[in-house]
Amino acid sequence: MRICHLADTHLGAGENHPRKTADGLTERQHDIIRTFIEAIDKIIELKPDLCIHAGDLFHTVRPTNRIMAIAAEQLHRIAEQATIPTLIITGNHDAPKQSGHGPALDVYRTIDNLTVVSHSRVEQIQVGGVMVTALPHCLTTEIQKAELAKCHPDTNADYNLLVMHGVAAGMDEFKMVELGEQELPLEVMQGYDYVALGHFHNFRQVAERAWYSGSTERLSQSEQSTDKGFVEVDLDEFSVIFHEVASRVMVDVPMLDATGLRGDEVLTMVRERLNEVGGEDKIVRMRLANVSEEARKTMPTQELQELRQRSYALDVQFQRFEKKTDQAATLGRSGIGRLDKAFLDFLATQSLEGFDIERLQSSALGYLTEDDQ
Repeated sequence: MRICHLADTHLGAGENHPRKTADGLTERQHDIIRTFIEAIDKIIELKPDLCIHAGDLFHTVRPTNRIMAIAAEQLHRIAEQATIPTLIITGNHDAPKQSGHGPALDVYRTIDNLTVVSHSRVEQIQVGGVMVTALPHCLTTEIQKAELAKCHPDTNADYNLLVMHGVAAGMDEFKMVELGEQELPLEVMQGYDYVALGHFHNFRQVAERAWYSGSTERLSQSEQSTDKGFVEVDLDEFSVIFHEVASRVMVDVPMLDATGLRGDEVLTMVRERLNEVGGEDKIVRMRLANVSEEARKTMPTQELQELRQRSYALDVQFQRFEKKTDQAATLGRSGIGRLDKAFLDFLATQSLEGFDIERLQSSALGYLTEDDQ
C-alpha cells in the first residue's frame, strides 16, 4: 500500500509580484502553479494507491476563477483520468472564517474519485483496506478540540491514516510567535500507521509516524535552504521518500553595513551584491544597516528602480543610521543596531504566511531604532 502526501500548494499566492503575464497572472503565481503541476505529474507517474493533500490548496478563501480552473484541471487529471483515489482537506488559508461561507473546495466534490473534507468536522473515509481519518482546519479552536477527541484508529482496518492541518505541539518554530494556529497534540497521532500533516512549509518528521510534507514552492525567506516537494509512503515496509520539485531559488544576502557611504555608493554596493548572487532568476532579499539620512536623500532612486525591474524579485531594505552618543553608550543603546539585525534574522526563521511582511519589518525596525522621547 503506497500513498503520496502533499500540502500547502498555496495556489494564487504571488499576486503582488511586479511581472504580469498575458493571462493576467504574475510570474510568481505561475511559479507556484508550475511546482504544483510538477508534483501532480510525478504522483501520476508513481501511481500510488492513494493521494492525500493536507490543506491549503489555495492561498486565500476566495481564489480567482483562473486559479480555481487550474486547480480543477489538475484534480481531475489525478483523480478521474489517472484513477488515483484522492483526498483533500481545507487548511487555515482556504477555510472560511465565517460559518455561513462555504469553502471553495466544495465545488470539486463532483470530481469522481476525489473526496473533499472541509466543514470543521472529522470524517472517516474507507479506501480499500485503509481507513483515513481526516480533520480539516476548524472554524474555532473549541470546535477543533471537540473533533480531535473523535479521532481514533479503526481496529478493523488494515491500515489507519490520519490527515490534519495545524501546528504539531512542541514545534520550536512556533514557540515565539502568536499566529493563532490550531495546535495538534502529539498523543492524537499515536496508533496510526501514518499521519499526513499540513501547515508547516518544510519537510519534517514530528512524531514516530507523523510528517509534514512541506510546501511545493518556497513562500518565505525562512524556506530558502529547504527542498520542496511531496512524500511517498510505503505502508507495507514502512518507508518515507521525499520527492523534490524544481522550486524558485531564494537568496538572503547577509546584512550589509553602509556606514559612511553616500547614496550612490550604497547603490553600487547593492548592484555588486546582486551581480554576485545573480538576481535575474532568483528571489533576493538584501538588507543594509546604518544608512544615513543623507544617503537616503541622495540615493539614485531611478537606478535602484531599474535594478528591481531587471531582477526577478529584489527586496532592498534600508535601516537608518544609528546615532551614537555618550548617553546612548551609557545606556547600552549603541547595541540597538545588533538588536535590529537579530530581530530581522529571527523573523526570517518564522513562517509568516498571511502577514504583510514588509509592513511588519518596517514597523518593528521603527520601534527599535527611534530615539527615546
